[in-house]
Amino acid sequence: MKITGQGPVSWNRVRAAYQQPADVKGQGGVDKAFAGADTVQLSAGSKLIRELKARLEEVNDTRAGRVEAIRAALAAGTYKISLEEVAAAILKEMGR
Repeated sequence: MKITGQGPVSWNRVRAAYQQPADVKGQGGVDKAFAGADTVQLSAGSKLIRELKARLEEVNDTRAGRVEAIRAALAAGTYKISLEEVAAAILKEMGR
């Protein structure tokens, strides 16, 4: 992210702007010296991240068929868990 402009707010400048006579100020009572002084530019990387995030939100990573099969097996009382397979999966996840 790149921010350009006048830098940190100088409260003395702000106070001076509001103490000026009305005819010196621009439309709406805003000092002309402050109008358009700061800009924000987002990098190409931030745009890419935003696009990738939007794409990921569209992806459904739930395997509906597998979930329904497990629900049915649980409801029927036929879902069996292999302790060896669970332990192997845990160790695999830990990188062992």
